[in-house]
Amino acid sequence: MSKEIKEQLQGKRLLLLGGSLWKEAIKRIADKYDITLIATGNSQKAGIFEIASEKYNVNSTNSEAMKRLIIEKKIDGVYMGGNETVISAACVYLEELGMPCYCKKKQWDSLQDKRKFKELCVTHNLPVVPELNLEQTHDTSFEFPVITKPADGCGSSGFTVCHNMKELENGIKRAKENSPTQQIILEKFVKNDGVVVFYTVSNGKLYFSGLEDKYPVRYEKQGSYVGGLFVFESKLKDEFREKFERQIAELVDDLGIKEGSFWIEVFYDGANFYFNEAGYRYGGSASIYPINYIYGINQVASDIFYALTGKSCLEGLISIIPEGVPQKAFYAVYPLYAHKGKISKIIGYEDLKQWTEIVTVINKSEIGDFIEESGTFSQAVALVHFVFNDINEAKDIIDRIHSTYQLLNENGENMIERMLKIEKLELK
Repeated sequence: MSKEIKEQLQGKRLLLLGGSLWKEAIKRIADKYDITLIATGNSQKAGIFEIASEKYNVNSTNSEAMKRLIIEKKIDGVYMGGNETVISAACVYLEELGMPCYCKKKQWDSLQDKRKFKELCVTHNLPVVPELNLEQTHDTSFEFPVITKPADGCGSSGFTVCHNMKELENGIKRAKENSPTQQIILEKFVKNDGVVVFYTVSNGKLYFSGLEDKYPVRYEKQGSYVGGLFVFESKLKDEFREKFERQIAELVDDLGIKEGSFWIEVFYDGANFYFNEAGYRYGGSASIYPINYIYGINQVASDIFYALTGKSCLEGLISIIPEGVPQKAFYAVYPLYAHKGKISKIIGYEDLKQWTEIVTVINKSEIGDFIEESGTFSQAVALVHFVFNDINEAKDIIDRIHSTYQLLNENGENMIERMLKIEKLELK
């Protein structure tokens, strides 16, 4: 740990507006650098309230109330976590206060809005999925399958693969229901076995931070796809970087991005890449851990340092990877999905965390929560991060996870659903 870094952070007061999924990482960083954590938000059940020394019940999206809180409590910096609504609001009032913030509203909107991002990709010669319009559906030459999705949604909410007119009508309805602006996108369906590319930006410099293979699984009832498994590092890494990194760097420069991290989901049909959507934040599967494990970049610590000092820093920061995790060939994130129901008991969480190949286990839900049948990533109740050397080892770990971790409903039944068919699983 750099002495100079600690001297710049020691005694600082950091306001947390999110980051509950990786609260252990935030706490580790705060303890090492003697940072005081303050939490605010609508729900004091959120994980950030467990690690904070001071707690306030102020809505993070209420601009005037937040500005008063920041001034009155002598906050040195604000860390936003990964909630899209909070980030969208906070980047505005932080700029009004003249405080460090990794993104500006225009930059955020350009990457968050699917249609704006698609336009950016076209401008910078990055391939995208062909977009259709509703009038074309009446043409006799119109071909299924197609996809419908909200222009400004996230987390697979409102995403539907449509194979006929009836499914298309339902897909349009779902997309609108999940769009704050009632804007939808209709696209040609391409094979959505794809990759997610991650980057970190520090002082205007772009750092490649991994290419992840995504193994999708389907909710038959909703017709939607979610991530069944995520694996770093993709064998497509070198090809992808050679083809697209220059254009991505130009896009980042065009937006004036100087700090923070972002990801881009890219479909791959075996021959062609199609840029789909982006997020100017950490990945929803807690991508901060594999990026730290593989590339030595602690994005959380870097963001906290910038929030508290207004300065860029990537080197010399502590790691959030627990000591003793072995160095292996691959890193996996395995989401555990649950059936509809109310959680009454969680079994195996502490046991999983003791395994040497486990990096972290993140519980997204807790006792008393009700799991809705949404067909989205919100049905993932836990994320298990582990490392492995070959496919047989990965299959064995996944089997052991299911024999260890259980989520019981009020009738004592296990709510965990095995979405991924590991008997047919092969590394891409």
